[in-house]
Amino acid sequence: MILIGLFLIILSGASEAIMDTLQFHYDNSIFKKFKNQRFWYPGFSWMNKWKDGDPKKGERFLGSSTIFVGFTDAWHLFKLIHNQTLFLGLLFIAGLSLHYILWFSIARIVFGLAFSLVFKYL
Repeated sequence: MILIGLFLIILSGASEAIMDTLQFHYDNSIFKKFKNQRFWYPGFSWMNKWKDGDPKKGERFLGSSTIFVGFTDAWHLFKLIHNQTLFLGLLFIAGLSLHYILWFSIARIVFGLAFSLVFKYL
């Protein structure tokens, strides 16, 4: 269980490195060479969550700017992988008892709510 947890935490760290590369070093990265730049290039990939790329027109599909945002562009996909593998890795290291699974679920929900509230009002 501990090895699975450590692997998941390594995956979390790698995902964060990809996020930072996309955000801060895109022009010097391998991602610039990928075909689907609409998904990979953070300069405009964020628009994928909006109908016609316009936030004023609303979500491209139900939940595309919230619960399913991780499937709209590369940065958000790796953010989803980062968060989930970090929480799951800690859960595996702690042990998969029902008690820990409950606290993991509560912590993940509280984390998501805190992010959403602060992001919305900043």
